[in-house]
Amino acid sequence: MKPVEKILLDLVTIPTVSAQSNEPLIAYAETFFATNVWALRRYPYRDSSGTLKVNLVARTRRPPRTRPALALVCHSDTVPYETSWREAVKPVLRRGRIYGRGSSDVKGFLACILASVSALDAASLAAPLEVVLTADEEIGRIGAKRLAAAKAVRAPRLIVGEPTGLTPVYAGKGYGLAEIVVRGREAHSAFPAAGRSAIFDAARVLTAIERAAKRLEHPRYPAFDPPHATINAGLIRGGTAKNIVPGECRITVEWRPVPGEPPDRALRLIEEELNRLRRRVPALEAEIQPLRLDPPFEPGEQTELRDLLSRLSGRTPSTVSFGAEAPHLRPSGGEAVIFGPGDMTTAHRTGEYVPVAQLRACVRHLQAAVAHFCQG
Repeated sequence: MKPVEKILLDLVTIPTVSAQSNEPLIAYAETFFATNVWALRRYPYRDSSGTLKVNLVARTRRPPRTRPALALVCHSDTVPYETSWREAVKPVLRRGRIYGRGSSDVKGFLACILASVSALDAASLAAPLEVVLTADEEIGRIGAKRLAAAKAVRAPRLIVGEPTGLTPVYAGKGYGLAEIVVRGREAHSAFPAAGRSAIFDAARVLTAIERAAKRLEHPRYPAFDPPHATINAGLIRGGTAKNIVPGECRITVEWRPVPGEPPDRALRLIEEELNRLRRRVPALEAEIQPLRLDPPFEPGEQTELRDLLSRLSGRTPSTVSFGAEAPHLRPSGGEAVIFGPGDMTTAHRTGEYVPVAQLRACVRHLQAAVAHFCQG
């Protein structure tokens, strides 16, 4: 069995930013699944730029013709990194931590999976185990949605890897995305009355978005931090030159719905505020275009997996404010728990790291979960 920290060092050296192919990482992972023990199936596709992406489902061959009892799920892509950060794909082990892009989100959990299965005694299984590796989670959970459409994941219980500090997570917020296009009329900047500034109107739209965000703060859901759905206007782009009255401005808006509310509530509130703004400023032209709507991760009725991971880790089950693949892959009536080493507050930034002690503990917890559900 290769040490989990050595596996993670290998994984981080394989760059898998979402714009790149994840096939080299999938090929590396496949070396841990002996073909006489595991049945491997790739689900390849090409993204919008023609880049090859690969989802992988590995399932133990024994016992045959039996439904898997547990699936370990992990995405393979990472967010981009600053080219000046040398450790991004040249990871280092320093002061009990491994630094590098994806070390926390979420190659650390993948390393734990590979370390666990490399020590698995497949002959002792009373029910099969599944391992599911997905592509393009960071840009829309595209791989997971494809696997869900293909009904490729059969296990009724899923451990979905994300950096939770080994706290089992039973619910999470969803994700919505839209673009607001504000249209004005170009003119020479010396004669602004001959045109209409799309950027000035975009400023009015931004205040409408802020009003919608305030309305989202009620009702409150104490299980989440922050305890309500949120809205963020993350990007704004407009104008063509400093001396031209801008004819168009685009605002990218995201929101994170909470379980128990309609996922499109934020969208409806933004539309209501835009309608109020149009009544006050009839010449304003602004259109909102929804781009994505991922449902929240709702608490399930089953708690056996959550309770087991809580006992193993010694941590009380909790919720998260970020999204994950769990709501897409959890089967009807089944149970999914988000779980893994690392902390999301250290992910997606230069200096990302994961504590080695958490990696080793996670391997033990995964092995215990496999023994509990698959070895009876």
